[in-house]
Amino acid sequence: MQKDPLFEFLYTYAFRQSDQPIYRLTSGKKSQYYIDCKKVSLDAEGAFLIGEAIFDRIQSLEADGVGGMTLGADPIATATSIISFIRKRPIPAFIVRKEPKAHGSKNQIEGAIPDTAKLVVVEDVVTTGGSTLQTIDVLRAAGHTILKVIALVDRLEGGSERIKSEGYNFEAFYTLNDFIAAGST
Repeated sequence: MQKDPLFEFLYTYAFRQSDQPIYRLTSGKKSQYYIDCKKVSLDAEGAFLIGEAIFDRIQSLEADGVGGMTLGADPIATATSIISFIRKRPIPAFIVRKEPKAHGSKNQIEGAIPDTAKLVVVEDVVTTGGSTLQTIDVLRAAGHTILKVIALVDRLEGGSERIKSEGYNFEAFYTLNDFIAAGST
């Protein structure tokens, strides 16, 4: 079996586990497992691995942009955009603010994407899918089309099913079970 450098990086630097549910998730639920992808996406090598992996999955799409909800998606989108430029198929990054900016342009979507763009939404970890669908709602309200949703990790808590049930193409590189299984070997 060939090693997966991105998984190894995520497992080593992002995955945490405890005997008790001590980690509070965005959903409010507590878990004994936590995956802090920012420990990898904000690392030079980790960002490179993420950018390559995502670009490989989206390069055949006619995407006008790649991004998602700030903060988790910011380094992922930027890494993917940089790799796309290196590979001579530039795809701009964008971010969606949780709320519209209160001053200046008052934008909720930031980035150099065209009006009515075809976009790829990226996430670090999907749990319930709530923030992903909130991101999609903002993008669709602005006239954009969602080509695909890609997450680094699916926690297998209904998020992927919820996103798919809304009609979106969803893919995750790994699931929580992959991390649990790696810890038991």
